[in-house]
Amino acid sequence: MYQGKSFVNDMQELYGIVDIGTHQVRVLIGQPEGEGRVSVLGMGVAPAEGIDERGVANIDRLAASIHKALKSAQNQSGVILKKVWVGLTHIDMRGETTQAIVTFRHADHEISLEDLERLRQQAVSRTLPPDMELIHVVPQMYHIDNRKGIREPLGMSGIRLEGQYYLLYAPQPYLNMLRRCLQRLELEIEGFVARPLITAETLLPPEYKAQGAALIYLGGHTTAVVVYRGGMLQHFTILPLGGYWITSDIREALRSILLTQAEELKIHQGSALAERVPEEELIRFQSHHHGEILEVRRRVLAEVIQARAEEIFLFVAKEIEKAGLLGQLYAGVYLAGGTALLRDIDATAEYILGEKVYIVDVRRLLGRGLVESVSSPRMAGVVSLLATAPVLKEFLPPLPLDSASSRPTTAKSKSPERGRFLQKIRSLLENSLKLPQELID
Repeated sequence: MYQGKSFVNDMQELYGIVDIGTHQVRVLIGQPEGEGRVSVLGMGVAPAEGIDERGVANIDRLAASIHKALKSAQNQSGVILKKVWVGLTHIDMRGETTQAIVTFRHADHEISLEDLERLRQQAVSRTLPPDMELIHVVPQMYHIDNRKGIREPLGMSGIRLEGQYYLLYAPQPYLNMLRRCLQRLELEIEGFVARPLITAETLLPPEYKAQGAALIYLGGHTTAVVVYRGGMLQHFTILPLGGYWITSDIREALRSILLTQAEELKIHQGSALAERVPEEELIRFQSHHHGEILEVRRRVLAEVIQARAEEIFLFVAKEIEKAGLLGQLYAGVYLAGGTALLRDIDATAEYILGEKVYIVDVRRLLGRGLVESVSSPRMAGVVSLLATAPVLKEFLPPLPLDSASSRPTTAKSKSPERGRFLQKIRSLLENSLKLPQELID
């Protein structure tokens, strides 16, 4: 029987994810098992209140939703979270590709981690878009002198190192509200993570990205499009369309029902391809307004769903076309998110996109621990974040090179005063004694 509590910051193999959507808040606690798998130890889910597609509308209600999901996950796992990664999607997220160049004195210079850090610093040395915050710096490709298309430049030699990066921004006011919300819960934020991007990075194998593949994250109020070709991220966008709009269409078409009833009809009776529904099949349900029994042909319901689903995928097709890759995604298109559970949604996507379409397989990320409750495409984002947690820092913007004091304190430097003292000693050794670098370290 479990006798105590573990703390995430005391056990480095444990990670916590707070995934904030417009429909649900999800919290996962788990630990990596190796080979890209993760053991989920605790899960908490709560309705997302106080938030909509534009941002945080009520910080108290959102904090209460997060606390409810957090408490469930902690009780199930026996782990008290103190640090978390925060997954999110927002319609104002935007990305851009940039390049950076650093040079060296000698052609036999061996490229090191410090050189790659300099290159990343160069890539982010730019003016931010107004009211936006940089949350991801994703390396795409490197060139060394005349050698192009290098994936791993470490240990190679040359005079000129060039890197191509994808920068992803999120609205700063939204992030600040989330910071305040999690601060109320006494949670330290490890970093903000774009749920669709990390889902694509995690669930699409490198060979798929090389051939051409896309991940379509079908959320409640948004649909994210992440496109790869040649192993590189080619396009990222968030569309202001999602499963909520399908539910709203059903309510408008049937009129005498509530939004919750429309959601239930969509999930349990709906189809995104009307021709697969028998024309004579009827659905009977009770109206919440007057208690009367209503009847509707199931095919009519499917026609309503299909119309909106086709519209969503038409916009998706336009985004893939912007990348110049419509009809060239040879590894296929992959659907994730809660709306991916809608019956026949993959068939409608294939019809509109002209590509092979698959539902993501979350199970391949799961090891021991919870499996059945987290293996749904609805959980693809938060499970991907948890599985990638040990390396998520690699996606974050680099710390400024001159802000050593802002870096985490190591075991050998237990206080700011000791850190400054060691820095002075290092400077003295470097500037006067000219000792070999390994002795200085």
